[in-house]
Amino acid sequence: MPFSSLKDGEFIDRQEELSTLYRRVLRADWGQAQSALLFGQRGIGKSELLKQLFGHLFWKQDRVAPFSYAVNPALLSVAAFSKTYLIGFLCQRLAFPKKEQALLYQDGISVDGLSLLIEELEAGWAKDILDQYIQCVDDPLDAFRIALAAPHRSVIATGMPVAVLLDNFHLMKGLHIDGIPDTRLASLFEEPISHKKTPHIITGNASELQEMSIVSGLERIPVLPMGTEGASSIASVLISAYEATGNVPPLLLRHLGGNPFYLGCVVTKACSKNNPDEKDFWNAYIQEIMEEKLALSWSTILKSFFPDLGMRRMALAIAYKIHHTAEPLSCQRIAKSFALPDDRAHDIAYNLYLAGIIRGELGVFRAAEDQVVRDVIDCLYLREVLAKSTHDLTEHFFAELVPQKRHVVRYDMDLPMVKEAELIAAQGLEQIGKNLNLDPETVGQLQIAVIEACINAIEHSRGTGDNFHVSVAVDEDQLAVSVESAGQEFIIRETGEPFRDQETVKAPGRGWGIKLIRRFVDHVEFEKTALGTKIVLIKKIEKSASKQKENTIIHE
Repeated sequence: MPFSSLKDGEFIDRQEELSTLYRRVLRADWGQAQSALLFGQRGIGKSELLKQLFGHLFWKQDRVAPFSYAVNPALLSVAAFSKTYLIGFLCQRLAFPKKEQALLYQDGISVDGLSLLIEELEAGWAKDILDQYIQCVDDPLDAFRIALAAPHRSVIATGMPVAVLLDNFHLMKGLHIDGIPDTRLASLFEEPISHKKTPHIITGNASELQEMSIVSGLERIPVLPMGTEGASSIASVLISAYEATGNVPPLLLRHLGGNPFYLGCVVTKACSKNNPDEKDFWNAYIQEIMEEKLALSWSTILKSFFPDLGMRRMALAIAYKIHHTAEPLSCQRIAKSFALPDDRAHDIAYNLYLAGIIRGELGVFRAAEDQVVRDVIDCLYLREVLAKSTHDLTEHFFAELVPQKRHVVRYDMDLPMVKEAELIAAQGLEQIGKNLNLDPETVGQLQIAVIEACINAIEHSRGTGDNFHVSVAVDEDQLAVSVESAGQEFIIRETGEPFRDQETVKAPGRGWGIKLIRRFVDHVEFEKTALGTKIVLIKKIEKSASKQKENTIIHE
């Protein structure tokens, strides 16, 4: 079925690529379209992009007929491929003029059933193509050629150009007549691909396509990872679809590399809880790379390239070493490290490259840029080669991946709305600095800012509360002081500054507090809270020079 499962509003961050492909294909109307190769990592959205393109071509124009076909690994005999390819094309082509969606579901129709349908629709051009195929059905190679040429023959007969959208094209290297794959069969696509009124948009596994000569001359169109904004938007759509709330942690979002498939797996797993929190999303990812859909998808790929268990374990060990070695490795170094013959080391590394598990360039192999692939391979290696338990794996990945909360020292003070209460806050801050051995000059600058913030809180509460709250939080590299009061100032959205009436600003000696605060801290934030208004002062810190010197002496 060529239609996408995503609605237009859910197809995020790919509109530019879709528009580019759409315009490219429409050039076939003038006989100027060129075939092209879509490439990108697994799960990046190439197949979805083709489905979206088919939908746009089918519903939104009437100049170029679309034909979508995904190569099926179970239908790689030339006879089976020819039949499904031809029936799929004729059904989709017959559906296009009147947008008869029901015909798109006729892929499983028999040849006799299709013949009756063609007669009913009085499509003479389609009858000629099908009759020729039936006459040659006993000769698999001739039938194969007729099926591949069908889009071009329809153009000649009807004048309507055809865009051929081929997914999983890398599987074509497995085509066979007598059970033995013959890579030369895929080369018969060369002529159909060359026609300017039947542009072919081809996609599949990038590494394997790279090795197929039939696509070597095509223009390569990259499908890049989604940006942070696009990935975040897709995550929000997915979470809402599960009627859940929560946000994927930014660090995990980056770790997934803008890959829609990875993101979908993690969000689906996390949303088994209605309101997943940060830890739930990380746990979902760890479960995915250990035993869920992500793990199964890559395990299946690995098994397809290394069916033998012993060979697969060796491949895992080699992939693990490549992933954890800073510099690229040659086949000779791999062979030496694992006591293998050079040709065997090359075969294993080359198949890992074709699988998309490592990168290959200039005779050497490097770690995959895809961090999820590296995590899955690490997990498989630790479990299948080193026999680590599920508990050990969970602890390992949680420690490796999940950011640990930094140690924070916190102090809280409730101070009365009275004159010079700000000095109590300043004195408290001075004592905290001494206790934690903070640089006195840094603390002194922050004291000035805190005094101004407290005065601001007292003046602008205007009798709306008896106390104001001061909170001090110290972690490894910064000191944050928040001053919260019942003052009802609101924040100007454009500037982030608290609003003040003009009379206060124009009064002699007024309006300098915020400027003074900004002078002595590194960052200032204003927040509206349930209590009223909060100002947060952040100052980078370092240990005092005397203590650093003492530590140096002890170390020496």
